[in-house]
Amino acid sequence: MPILEKSVEVLAPPEVVWSIIADPSFVPKLYPHVISVTPGHSRIATVGKSVTITAKAVGRKMTASLVATEVVPNTKFSYKHLPDGFFDKYLCSIELEPTKKGTRLNERVEYEAHAGYLGKAMSKLVAHKVIKDNVLQSLKNVKEIAELEEHTGSRTA
Repeated sequence: MPILEKSVEVLAPPEVVWSIIADPSFVPKLYPHVISVTPGHSRIATVGKSVTITAKAVGRKMTASLVATEVVPNTKFSYKHLPDGFFDKYLCSIELEPTKKGTRLNERVEYEAHAGYLGKAMSKLVAHKVIKDNVLQSLKNVKEIAELEEHTGSRTA
């Protein structure tokens, strides 16, 4: 199963970063292919809690159900996609490590694309590109939002 791991340094404390990644209303702002999240108002960061995302990739609108599998507030958030949509298997783990300047945000994704959409080889290539684009952009977006929140002090969690 392919694995993608990426990290970014965020100039904000773990509590600020956590308030963003644990809130489903931020998901469409963080991940470029995600259109919406249902329900989009309550925190997903409770083990067993699920949401449904609607995304658009490779010209197709898709839905997937996500279930939180591990939650350690301000430290770790893991979830998996239920076997539907574009992926046969999708596991994501987001870890926050305090640093002198803020937080090291690490995202690790293990996935297996569903071969039925585009054929096995093409599905693997497309899935890797979509996942890589989403992970890189989400890390960039979390950093931008968290640093803005930390700088302005405008967020009340």
